Amino acid sequence: MSLNTYSSTTAESRVTQKLSVREKIFYGVGDIANGLAVSAIGFWLLFYLTEVAGVGPMLAGTAIMIGRAWDAVTDPIMGWVTDKTNTRWGKRRPYLLFGAITYAATFFMLWVVPAFETEMARFIYITGALILFNTSLTVVFVPYTSLTASITNDYDERSSLTGYRMVCSQIAFLIGAALPAQLIPWIMLPETLTFLEPLGGAELFGSWWGTARLGYLVFAALFAVMMMASIWTCFAGVRERALAVGTSETTAPPFSYFSKLVVLVRTCQPFRQSLLIKLLSTCAVTLIAVKLPYYITYVLGMSESKTAILTVLFITAILSTPLWVLASRRWGKVESYRVAMVGYALLLLCLPAIGSGPTTLIYPIAIIAGFFHSAALMLPWTIIPDVVEYDELQSGERREGLLYGGTAFAYKLASALAVFFAGIGLEHSGYEPNVAQSAESVRGILGMLAVAPAVLLGLSIFASRGYLLTAKRHGELRDELRQRAVRQ
Repeated sequence: MSLNTYSSTTAESRVTQKLSVREKIFYGVGDIANGLAVSAIGFWLLFYLTEVAGVGPMLAGTAIMIGRAWDAVTDPIMGWVTDKTNTRWGKRRPYLLFGAITYAATFFMLWVVPAFETEMARFIYITGALILFNTSLTVVFVPYTSLTASITNDYDERSSLTGYRMVCSQIAFLIGAALPAQLIPWIMLPETLTFLEPLGGAELFGSWWGTARLGYLVFAALFAVMMMASIWTCFAGVRERALAVGTSETTAPPFSYFSKLVVLVRTCQPFRQSLLIKLLSTCAVTLIAVKLPYYITYVLGMSESKTAILTVLFITAILSTPLWVLASRRWGKVESYRVAMVGYALLLLCLPAIGSGPTTLIYPIAIIAGFFHSAALMLPWTIIPDVVEYDELQSGERREGLLYGGTAFAYKLASALAVFFAGIGLEHSGYEPNVAQSAESVRGILGMLAVAPAVLLGLSIFASRGYLLTAKRHGELRDELRQRAVRQ
């Protein structure tokens, strides 16, 4: 396939875009990079910082929040940049090609915190590394997610495309959640060290040799290579279409996108609702991801089963994704989301009833949780691209970058706040690393894993009431856009 794959033909832009399975797979593979990074950071970064790097939970949570807050601010600017970009590769794809390298390199930096003497020095390092990483993430993530609306304008094809993306993402989530728990201890085994020592490992890594720091370094290097390969595969295998009909590109200056976002949130009900759904659901699932390793280790006392539990959860999520695609086609995206989140919230509220100590009940709970977790990750992303045509009809401009920049802002802000409050929760509940936890600390972990996410999911259901963009209404929007193009 030629890399010069940007199509701007008027005829193509006026028909519903059907995609080949091959192109859907290539697009989905692109999200492996984000799945690996988000999962590893969500499940392990706070744990790594508090247990290995020697950064207290309050400072660790603050560093993560600063990095994500910076990232969120840059998203609308990146949306403007992609809306203004015109190359032979399209508007979005060039950033996948060139952004993959810095994205992978800055991810690696997060897991090699130098052993500075003071905690403040370690805090400054990880804060700076997070700012660099999240900037690189923006350069890749906003264009990648915008591709959903740039590849096809078909309501159901977008659900299918997002389904392929979520299958790949869930596989990556599983790898990011489960592989470090196996790889890092394996790197520290005497047999592994004996094998690596002739290669000069002891001299190269010095005091890190044989410690958890070495394990995290190896896992980060492996993930960085996988991330680059995934993004470049997406770049090579998908093409953008010029789907705007009878509309113009935005002429606004970059910083005006912030004010435009405010206006859009205030005046565009579908965008406001989709943004709230994404923000609240992301905050909920991030809290779950961050707190789950602590819950398994300190509440259940099943740290040796951590990988098995996470594997069960994410394999179920992967297998459930096609079911949620079918549900969204039959009953609607928002309707399916509401049903799934009611079930997820009720399941979470049952967790405190299990009590402390090892229990085999965690495995059937992980299966049910995986089924609902799949919907929480996937369905909000299927809702967003349909707003593009609604906004295009209202504004006369095709602004995927603005909409996806705003959505990425909400997504990253929500995850930043979730991690920040997770760190505060640990600090104030009396958490101490690597020791048995107090009853207060156990209650704090349960509250942030079960009660808080359930409340957030309930709020997201409330926010979805009266959502306008059904499949029928979206089809009508496309027809109105085509009629306007004919008139012009």
